[in-house]
Amino acid sequence: MVNQKQKPLRLPLFSTKLIVLAILILQPLKGLSQCFSSVNPVGGTANLLVLDQKSLRFIGFYSHAYSNSYYEGHSKSDFDQINNAGYNYFGSILAYGLFRKLTLETEWGYYLDKTYQYNLTPVYTLRGSGFTNTVISSKFSLYTDYQKRLYLSGSAGIKIPLTRKLKEVDGVTLPVDLQPSTNAFGTVFQLFFVKENSASGMRYFLISRVETNRQNKNDYRIGNAVFTSMFVSGHLPDHWIKGDWTVILQLRNEFRTRNKRGEITEEFTGGCIFLLSPQINYRIKEKWNFSFIFDIPVYQYYNGIQLAYNYAFMVNLTRDFNFYK
Repeated sequence: MVNQKQKPLRLPLFSTKLIVLAILILQPLKGLSQCFSSVNPVGGTANLLVLDQKSLRFIGFYSHAYSNSYYEGHSKSDFDQINNAGYNYFGSILAYGLFRKLTLETEWGYYLDKTYQYNLTPVYTLRGSGFTNTVISSKFSLYTDYQKRLYLSGSAGIKIPLTRKLKEVDGVTLPVDLQPSTNAFGTVFQLFFVKENSASGMRYFLISRVETNRQNKNDYRIGNAVFTSMFVSGHLPDHWIKGDWTVILQLRNEFRTRNKRGEITEEFTGGCIFLLSPQINYRIKEKWNFSFIFDIPVYQYYNGIQLAYNYAFMVNLTRDFNFYK
């Protein structure tokens, strides 16, 4: 890496690739950050409760994330292996109300790119793309109290890799964080709690999502993850703004355990972060919902030195279809 106090050394492209390859092989722990590892982005996109029987819901979203700083523990680090990193992702959720208390769901996603720009001269960039794991799950109603407007539902599903082969670029196997998929099977468990206040028009809900991962064919296992989100939402009155507008404030915690290579635990992986995510939603004819969500990190703790969050945003579209008429 170039020392900014010295005159930059111009390396041939072939030599630069050799240096990057050496970095990836000799320093596999530093520079890895699970905030860019291959999990399905879910913030602000989840179905909260079971759907009506014979109804269909489509959710499509685009997500962008960016980072240019490292953390060690809860403090910023001067480590600078990566100049900046980010991803662009398209995802979708398709849900169908099979029975009154049972909904089937699938989650699909594709990374247009997951990019590392290394702090080298000349600039060297590694980029991955492709489908992430598909999730197939069943959601079921656990408790409903219409009088108190309390609702509880849960879901269980499996993560299915669409490929077991690791991505390569120019003969270099991409690092874990740039792989679009975990290349391994896993499970997903979710719990949804909703409380509504009809008098004030406020809505409170809690989502907990647990993801587990198994080893891929290279005997590598991404750490398990727990996502916990608390939301408060309210309608904006018509005299403020015309139309059906809702504002939502989300506080999300993401906790990840360390990755493992065989029986060896990788120390520079895993951590705990808190994000504040304001969201605005516009509804048309009780069928279309357009949302914009912005993620702001408020606390980050990483095991060892890792690339940290800067910001992320998401644009979300939801459409309901009813077939019971």
